[in-house]
Amino acid sequence: MPFRTLLAGTLLGAWLFAAHASARQTVESVAAGALQAGIAPAQVRYELGAVVDVRRASANGVSILAITPGGAADRLGLQAGDQLRAINGRRLDNTPRPSSTLENALQEGDGALRVEAVRNGKTLAFSGRADAVDPAPRKGAQACGYVSTLAGVVPRSKGVFEAEITQIDGRSTPLQPTNRHRVDTGKHVLVVREFIDPARLSSAQLQQIAKMKKFALARAYKPLVIDVEPGIGYRIGARLLKDKLDTQSIRDNAYWEPVVWEKVPQACP
Repeated sequence: MPFRTLLAGTLLGAWLFAAHASARQTVESVAAGALQAGIAPAQVRYELGAVVDVRRASANGVSILAITPGGAADRLGLQAGDQLRAINGRRLDNTPRPSSTLENALQEGDGALRVEAVRNGKTLAFSGRADAVDPAPRKGAQACGYVSTLAGVVPRSKGVFEAEITQIDGRSTPLQPTNRHRVDTGKHVLVVREFIDPARLSSAQLQQIAKMKKFALARAYKPLVIDVEPGIGYRIGARLLKDKLDTQSIRDNAYWEPVVWEKVPQACP
């Protein structure tokens, strides 16, 4: 689909992880567990807990697109829309390779985070601990659910239209359409793109949307946080906001929102 391949490179660098306690461990416990298992400390991976637009860096750094509830960025007080200027002393403003710079900054901090960010033109400082990912795969069965944009009949009569899930917890979904995606229980952040019926929009509105997507690709996608329950399937769509079809709202990509339009029981092996 248009823009899809580019998006995969746009949102790399800062993976999202669920906020529930069973899916996350503290930096200290993960590192200790890795050493006990004979795993080198360098293999412990540290995460920011945010989706970051690393396609290009501006004079203010790279923009945060979404925050994982309960994750490191959330605990520090960072917000979607903040621009990351530096992490652990590594500058992100105007860097030619923001993805690798961000990744190296997170790993070199050994779990510590010192963040300089710009919010509404003001420079802010944050400090705390990164999220640590256990390098060892989990054993045993894991309760799960499903998210999908293809299952069921989207209720267009209620202003909800087709959508596409492009990322789940910071990881790109397959380029080929997938009926449903299996996810563990707990909170997850989806990145969603809308496919609203063009017949519901005027030619002028369609031109404005195309222009917005051309010049501000990252704005064309929106995050959706879902708290997945075991054995439940979540059907995702895009709701058209008819009161947000003015020029400025379209420029801000405020004319739609991702929604869960239906929850259905689905057995999860």
